[in-house]
Amino acid sequence: MSESGSEKRRHPRIGLSAAAVLVALPDQGYLTTVEDVSAGGARLGRPAIWPEGVARKAILYFIFDQDTVIALRASIVREGQDHLAFLFEDGQHERVEDLLYESRFLVHARVG
Repeated sequence: MSESGSEKRRHPRIGLSAAAVLVALPDQGYLTTVEDVSAGGARLGRPAIWPEGVARKAILYFIFDQDTVIALRASIVREGQDHLAFLFEDGQHERVEDLLYESRFLVHARVG
């Protein structure tokens, strides 16, 4: 059974351009940008200073404005040269739904 298109995904991505995220590790944090989110995880811009061998678990604080910050527990699943990919931990369905709801106000066109 084949699927057309170049990419098969469990959850569709929502591209974002105006949201910031704080990646909170056990002993430090990194502010970066959100590239896209889905019900399963998020792709973030790689911070300019990103240490090697960091903890695999993090709390992601998605910052939409001063009153709207959504925190999700996540695990790093991929570290690219210009991005980081996170998988949301189970048991956060309501918070993920809140993230997707808020994201719809910041959507930008994503080709591909």
